[in-house]
Amino acid sequence: MSTMDYYKVFYQAALSGSLTKAAQELYITQPSASYAIKQLEEQLGVRLLERKAKGVELTGEGQALFHFVEQAYRLLQAGERKIGEMKTFASGVVRLGASDSLCKHFALPFLERFRRAHPGIRILLSHGKSAELTSRLVKREIDCAIVHLPAEDGAHVNVLASRELESCFIAGPALARQLGNGPISLAELIRHPFVTLSAHSRTSAYLHALLHSYGLSLVPDIELGSVDLLLEFVRRDMGVALTTREFVVEELADGRLFELRAVELIPARSIGVVTMPEGAQSHAAALFSLELADFLCK
Repeated sequence: MSTMDYYKVFYQAALSGSLTKAAQELYITQPSASYAIKQLEEQLGVRLLERKAKGVELTGEGQALFHFVEQAYRLLQAGERKIGEMKTFASGVVRLGASDSLCKHFALPFLERFRRAHPGIRILLSHGKSAELTSRLVKREIDCAIVHLPAEDGAHVNVLASRELESCFIAGPALARQLGNGPISLAELIRHPFVTLSAHSRTSAYLHALLHSYGLSLVPDIELGSVDLLLEFVRRDMGVALTTREFVVEELADGRLFELRAVELIPARSIGVVTMPEGAQSHAAALFSLELADFLCK
């Protein structure tokens, strides 16, 4: 038996006033209970229980110790209950990372559904670029993230699910009329003003890599820090931009934005749900990650 077991016997004996009842409560023999009290008394160098004809009573030292043991025992019981809640997903904390645009279009619809199903689980949401989020994941600062693939430091993360996204070039009403309805080459397209995300974004890197594959290069007229701001600039005819088609479905449908059809092939991009290897998450985080991955694939 460990010292913790000795304290359990002491606690139960003090509550019931009987070593026999303490042994029954803890499913041990009465001699084992007596041995535990003897060992604890020897460790502390004081007498804790007085043996009486009808059981045991606390000594003065025993009463002083019981005050603290009772508090500790209640804390342990509360901890056990908390773990039970977490195992049944009645409570817990999940730390999710996503860029503003991926949060708006993918994380937010999922979070709305997840919170209804698991109201006791607390969600801590943080935003950042894909490379930043992967780095934070590896450092265990977040539990999972939605990022552009391939993930930075991919050797250390686990991709639970991925989804392909189509990219398209867009323009505002006036610029779209100027460029016409027919397909336009990338060489012609980059002669017009361009609005891009910041140079360190994955979308900007994707655009430059695409142009480079066709022997072209671009110096953007305007660089911005968010997709929402980029779309607002394009709507005001400040320039052409490359974006994810899924992000502008409504704007394309109601005529606030117009798609520019490129002559060249525009490859699809991929996003995914990434986590640390299996076993590194809490029960709540593991459930959240799996359900998010399932949602992303639908």
